[in-house]
Amino acid sequence: MSAEQDDGSGDAAKAAASSLQGEVEVVTFHNPDTHYTVLRIAPEEGFDDPQAQTLWRSLRVTAVGPMDRPSAGQRLRFRGQWTSHRSHGRQFNFESCEPLPPLGLEGAVRYLASDAFEGIGETLARRIVEKLGVNAIDVIHREPEKLTGVVGLRGPVREALVSAVKAEFARHKLNAFLRGVGLGPRQSAAVLRKLGAEAEELVRANPYRLAGTVSGIGFTIADRIARELGFALDGPERTRAALLHALRTAAEDGHTLLGERRLRENARDLVQLEIDDERFERALGELVASDELKLDGEVVPGERALYLPHLAASERGLANNVLRRIEAAEVPALAGEVELARFERQSGFELDPDQRRAVLGLLATGLGLLTGGPGVGKTTIVRSVVALAEAAGARVLLASPTGRAAKRMSEATGRLASTVHRLLHYDPETGGFAHDAKNPLKCDLLVIDEMSMLDVVLAHHLLKALAPLTRVVLVGDPDQLPSVAPGNVLVDLIASRRVPMFRLTQIHRQGHGSLIVANAHRILAGEMPQLPERGERAADFYFFPAEDPRRCADRVIEVVTERIPRSFGFDWASSVQVLAPMYKGECGVDALNERLRAALGANVEEFRLGNRAWRIGDRVIQTRNDYDKEVFNGDMGRIVAVDEDGVTVKFPEKKVLYEPDGLSDLQSAFAITVHRSQGSEYDVVVIPLVSQHFLMLQRNLLYTAVTRAKKLLVLVGSERALSMAIDNAEPSARVSGLARRLAETATAS
Repeated sequence: MSAEQDDGSGDAAKAAASSLQGEVEVVTFHNPDTHYTVLRIAPEEGFDDPQAQTLWRSLRVTAVGPMDRPSAGQRLRFRGQWTSHRSHGRQFNFESCEPLPPLGLEGAVRYLASDAFEGIGETLARRIVEKLGVNAIDVIHREPEKLTGVVGLRGPVREALVSAVKAEFARHKLNAFLRGVGLGPRQSAAVLRKLGAEAEELVRANPYRLAGTVSGIGFTIADRIARELGFALDGPERTRAALLHALRTAAEDGHTLLGERRLRENARDLVQLEIDDERFERALGELVASDELKLDGEVVPGERALYLPHLAASERGLANNVLRRIEAAEVPALAGEVELARFERQSGFELDPDQRRAVLGLLATGLGLLTGGPGVGKTTIVRSVVALAEAAGARVLLASPTGRAAKRMSEATGRLASTVHRLLHYDPETGGFAHDAKNPLKCDLLVIDEMSMLDVVLAHHLLKALAPLTRVVLVGDPDQLPSVAPGNVLVDLIASRRVPMFRLTQIHRQGHGSLIVANAHRILAGEMPQLPERGERAADFYFFPAEDPRRCADRVIEVVTERIPRSFGFDWASSVQVLAPMYKGECGVDALNERLRAALGANVEEFRLGNRAWRIGDRVIQTRNDYDKEVFNGDMGRIVAVDEDGVTVKFPEKKVLYEPDGLSDLQSAFAITVHRSQGSEYDVVVIPLVSQHFLMLQRNLLYTAVTRAKKLLVLVGSERALSMAIDNAEPSARVSGLARRLAETATAS
């Protein structure tokens, strides 16, 4: 699916039946990145909300919404909706605003004296208005020479004023153009930030440049703009954009490349565009020449592999770094049989033969893989490898792709583990990493857990940041879901047969009568799970039948909020996690979250912004890395306070205040997708399974979901859907060239 957003402008326009017109008295808050703005408005008579009409005489109106470069003194017309805020009362939530000329001489003075025009105070502004009149701003724009003779208006200040006024007019003209071709306020602001003053010229020349360049705008919106501007459906610009759109869509689905035949078919299906041989080859040539597409190798003999440039560079760089390590000179072992036997005696446990071989093998290789399903002892091996390496004087670093997985790694090993981004010192401003080939990590052994979650781009940067003699141990379960971002690194490393691998199969972690681990392995083998006897209350794996999606949703709510607390004593609001295959549908994440939030009760304090409300007690999940707040994608917490400043979330380690402009980073999390659960464990997991979700009913998805549960697992749904998931062992394979590259001789990157 495309990542573009429609800005909500279309829906808002339908829903918004109100307008507000007035002058900005105070800019209470403005975020230059998100454009979230809170204004105090001195309203004018005539706005259309009866309750609001009485406010203008004695009060000021709070207006909240997206705005670029607000300043006191501006006169604006807002369009949006009136809402009631718990603390602030009646306020106007606007979706758009348009500038109006200052009202009267005093209005013109206030505007000129505002922050919009540097160096112009009230006295100087009054002199300018007295000379040029109430339409001073328009006169400055059209006839700037008329400023000559204004007392106290020195040359540099006059030139800066003229430039600022012209820039303001240009910005309004550009905004009008962008809004005229259908972009919402946030999208227009994003285009302005990315393309600058030349945005209109660039968009008119080729609107498809917006797709993939400007955040929130993809092919569909760019194509709509192109039609508004008269571009032909079969023109060369649209053909090139269609091919790039197909590649970007494939990357969102996890592929690092497409073969030329599939690329052509996907482009045709996505944009309903037939592409003959001549147009296809011409478009490919133009995209390669402009460095927007890479031809790099073959998918099968005679069929070229086509990449987005950053994915081609990452895949090739990762392959070369892997090959250099496995083809390097023999690596001396950090420990042998004697040291391992001593460690076992001191630790009080005995490894089985496969575990012993894994420990010794991983300590004697430059790059090694440790794989296996749940309960086979991967954590025991990691603890043993780390302890023996440290005993040999090696400096060891531990990391995982997500904060939740890193925390689990720390708890399991008793040593500090970090996310890969934090390990490499990610710089959010530049999008790069402090550690790279020129500034490698200072360690002798690096252990990475949850390798199935590591995408090709991050894996490339990770191995690039290691010194030549640094050893690497990669730990993961190849049967779990692959990374959300492009690539299938762990599976490709295994498939290449070039990397030393130690796979554990004997189950060690399985309590008396436990079915969670046993059934995870049964699912992996394509077998239906074993269920407890009817009436059994001491088991840890249950299945509640419900054929109809509506009945399934009802039963999920009943199981989560009533049966589990009553029978097992778990507090459902803090200990039970619902994992659904999809967002949509009656048993999807969105609908279940609404019902579970409602089950908490409506008589709680909340913070409302537009149509969304955040309530005390809500479980929420962070959806992007925020290095300022030090909360990361996948971190989960609960809302513990709401007030006029925003929402306070308690995470396991700390409390974090989310001001209104940051609330878009939070989602409800009583129910989350299985993909979002990767790297985590929960005391209790409930999984709805309905045939309605057939597109996502896959064995590795069910297996991943089941292995997230520590103490109790409950399936709710139809036996047919469960059987569909178990039988579907061949989900759509990710297209990648990593395994092929690893079969080749290393070449210079």
